Amino acid sequence: MAGTNLSSGLQTADAVVSDRRSILTGVNIITNLTADVTVIIYDNASAASGVVLYKRIVTGTLDSIYDNLGDDGVRAKNGIYVDVTGAGAAYIVHYK
Repeated sequence: MAGTNLSSGLQTADAVVSDRRSILTGVNIITNLTADVTVIIYDNASAASGVVLYKRIVTGTLDSIYDNLGDDGVRAKNGIYVDVTGAGAAYIVHYK
């Protein structure tokens, strides 16, 4: 899959990021500097189920983290669904 990376934009709740075949290329996770944040990304276009493509727990004392998965990234056959937990949690998913 060639092309430019796309962005989910800043999200603060569970969301469908892509409803088609995609490549996950990066994840930025933002905390409120107090609560831990957990982000789980599924190969699914509609729910938090199926194959887990990515999981990260970020300690609330960190402002944010960015995981660059490279241009080859992680292939999602069915879409990208993000499940996020933690008070004040936010994320941005990069994909193509």
